[in-house]
Amino acid sequence: MMSSLRTWLPRGIVAVAIIVGILMPFLVSDYDLFSMSRVLAVALGVVSLNLLMGSSGQISLGHGAIFGIGGYAAMMLMRYLEWPVGLAVLGAVVLCIVLGIILGFPGVRLGGFNLGLLTIVIAALFPILLYRFSDFTGGQAGITLSDAGLASPTDALTDAQWAYLVILLVLLVCVGMLRVIVSGRTGRALAAVRASPILAASMGVNADRLKLVVFVLSSALAGLGGALYAFVLGLVVPESYPLVFSITLLVASVVGGSRSWWGAIVGAAVIVYLPTWFSEAVPGDTSAYLAQLIFAIVLGVCIIVAPGGIAGLVSRLYRSVWRSPAAEPHPSLPTQPDTQEIR
Repeated sequence: MMSSLRTWLPRGIVAVAIIVGILMPFLVSDYDLFSMSRVLAVALGVVSLNLLMGSSGQISLGHGAIFGIGGYAAMMLMRYLEWPVGLAVLGAVVLCIVLGIILGFPGVRLGGFNLGLLTIVIAALFPILLYRFSDFTGGQAGITLSDAGLASPTDALTDAQWAYLVILLVLLVCVGMLRVIVSGRTGRALAAVRASPILAASMGVNADRLKLVVFVLSSALAGLGGALYAFVLGLVVPESYPLVFSITLLVASVVGGSRSWWGAIVGAAVIVYLPTWFSEAVPGDTSAYLAQLIFAIVLGVCIIVAPGGIAGLVSRLYRSVWRSPAAEPHPSLPTQPDTQEIR
């Protein structure tokens, strides 16, 4: 009975959380939904990093730029070509897939930290290119939409309620698909790649190809999140996607837990709400610098106290509460390497 409860309790908690998330638009104001929608859209970007780092052990310092490219692409397709929302988002995702192939192929083949170096170059160049080609990107003014990007098709829901529910549904679908992808044979292959290229080769896994596929999929998710984030805001400007934004997404992944899907939402909530709280508590430009300082402190504390992030800490506490003496490994038996899939 205790074993059954231990198995079903986390699933029950997740089910309750999803139900509460679905009911949230009818419990809070549209202003609060605006912030929550931003959290969910940013969470997609953090999920893309969790897939990249937590599953395959790769590091990207430029996902903020890919996130921004998705936003700009979707807004430009709607503004200049008058594409519908669905096609604009699809176009942004396809563009990010192409970008992922262009960046990932040489980065993965060269190995080491080359992928991280290539992505950080893109993150540094992206805002400069936005100013350089201001005739298309709008320059400092950016691109805005005359109407809501995610307008409600029914009078029963406001635009804010509709946008929140759409992004929540997209996030849940993406997380569900990723759980399927990283489980079973694919999950074991990714764990082998993350642990050791030699181990992966002994299992018949083409490590370079698998890493490239994961990076491309991660780029697609980042572009999807960027497009939805742009529609929530109703505009895109270069100041929203500096190099520090890519680092902030990385911080969110580490703080929330790079091996946890729901940890991505926690990390996204931290980087969305923390600057807002400080801007209300500390007037002027000081709040922005103070928020960055707090980010650094939180990151340092997580690395020392909770290397697995907030999600990892909660999971560890849960296992310690429900640990059974019979389930503990015998001291004379060798323990298996950590090849569990991302949760």
